[in-house]
Amino acid sequence: MELEIDNNFGIKEAVTREVITANSDTVISDIADIMTKNDISSVVIEDEKVEGIVTTNNIISKVVSKNISPQDITAGMVMDKYVGINSEATLHEASSLMIKNNCKVLLVFDDDEFKGILTLTDIVRVSPELIEIFVEQKAIDDKNYQDDANYSTDYDENLDEGVCESCGVYGQLEERDGRFICSDCLDDDSDD
Repeated sequence: MELEIDNNFGIKEAVTREVITANSDTVISDIADIMTKNDISSVVIEDEKVEGIVTTNNIISKVVSKNISPQDITAGMVMDKYVGINSEATLHEASSLMIKNNCKVLLVFDDDEFKGILTLTDIVRVSPELIEIFVEQKAIDDKNYQDDANYSTDYDENLDEGVCESCGVYGQLEERDGRFICSDCLDDDSDD
């Protein structure tokens, strides 16, 4: 069965326009507070113009895992460069750009004016069939790696990608008791 996708479906319907921003000199402890209070996983860093993005992954990998005090680090020190897309793009183009850049958030611009963000969750909410693009791309990537004689992988065929039914994070999943759960939640269950 071949999946039919309307390649002309625009991103305007999926863009989150009310974006939480902070300055590059905002300390990470304040960024974490902003994320917690607003139940978000990223904050756009904007001074005179958009500079980058701080995600929960940035905070974990660049601050927490290195045992650095979040009061001593600013957003500008840990932010990632952003991946931008034009507001006239299609959801299919946005999905492809996410795959190409291995990211879950795109910043949306109309010419040079910042209009909002588009997340993987936004895409799936508006057009759930596009998640198949991510799954198909993963399968193609795995096949290409397997075809390369110099590359080997111990790919676990029991894993699949998607949104964890326990924590809501997108990533590798394993089926457990009829639910698809990420490795972190599986670890938490086994600790109980």
